[in-house]
Amino acid sequence: MTNPKELLSYFSVTPDEADIYLALLKLGTAAVSEIASKIKKNRTATHFHLKKLLAKELVIESNHGRTLLYTAIPPADLAARFDRLTTDFKSLVPQLEALQTIEVDAPRVQVSESRAGYFKVYDEISSLPEGSTFYVIEGATALNSELTLLSNTETTNFFSKIIARKIATKLILTAEATQIPNTLISPTNLVLLHQREMSVRTYPESALPFQGLTIMYGSTLAYLFPQTNLVVTIKHAGIADSFKATFDTLFTLGQEYKF
Repeated sequence: MTNPKELLSYFSVTPDEADIYLALLKLGTAAVSEIASKIKKNRTATHFHLKKLLAKELVIESNHGRTLLYTAIPPADLAARFDRLTTDFKSLVPQLEALQTIEVDAPRVQVSESRAGYFKVYDEISSLPEGSTFYVIEGATALNSELTLLSNTETTNFFSKIIARKIATKLILTAEATQIPNTLISPTNLVLLHQREMSVRTYPESALPFQGLTIMYGSTLAYLFPQTNLVVTIKHAGIADSFKATFDTLFTLGQEYKF
């Protein structure tokens, strides 16, 4: 099991600060003297580190008469903040990669045969820069398997992230796939589905005999096979541009649909 102090250190929390934060979780609300006694440090050093934690917004200071009291922010709030920071950093990856002076012409191909590979794609999509768009072509078989693969909580997390970051979806579905969300998505997630920025076009399965799932985001093209958990990703700007041109043509000619 990961040591909490070690984990906190990855987010610029020093060992002394971590000791105080963890002590406050046990104490609830406490004065400097109580905290110092709990962590077995002198009062001056404890006060110094408390000021650092206040600056990092990891503890809250309040007055009780003339006594200053301190409370640690809830771990769930801390986790949410770290999650936002991680997501924001991931959204900068395309910009950072663009700074590389060495051009790599060969496509980067990755193959995963696990559920983890599937969720890596979701994580990368939900970490796109705010206002981005990703593109999807999906058939009924793949959509049915995809929604079965995801738990309600996993679907909620994914939908909530892309809504918060205003990440839009352009989606081409077979007509047979359009009714599947109503039967497999929970009422809560159906509400979130309607809140997403989404443009949908459909084709009858006879015209688009496609049962797979293809997603393009940034310069990455992902082929996902939910039935077997197989994921193949290809990262290459030229290949992504070619897919986008084909997608745009299909999208223009498709039948508009709203969930």
